Amino acid sequence: MSEKGRGKGNTKKRRMSAAEFDAVVPLLSMSESRLNAARAALVDNEKLEDIARPHGWDKQTVGGAVNIVWKAFQKVKESLRLAELGGVSYLRDELDLPDGWKRVCIDAPEYLIEIVQAEVERLKRANSSDGSSQ
Repeated sequence: MSEKGRGKGNTKKRRMSAAEFDAVVPLLSMSESRLNAARAALVDNEKLEDIARPHGWDKQTVGGAVNIVWKAFQKVKESLRLAELGGVSYLRDELDLPDGWKRVCIDAPEYLIEIVQAEVERLKRANSSDGSSQ
């Protein structure tokens, strides 16, 4: 596989999910056009040249925006890794769930966990039988 256009020896193309990108955006101070350009490259997998052309930019300008977002993303990932080491794994879990979902991790007696699990299953069945999407 060619590494053309991947920069200084990078062997893996930088990619992010839409949820990962959206999680990083509030941490950045960039113009909307540069954010959109970075998203097109990182999330939509468009070529830097194709992103740059309509704006009258060169691919290095788009690459700069991509680098800023990517560095912020790496910092977020490292923060999540450190949080997990400290027992706060729920932070990462929230990024991987569909809209409207929450993940919970609790420490409780086994009998209580079984009660909660049974209630969740009961509610799932009740919601699926009434056409609800929960």
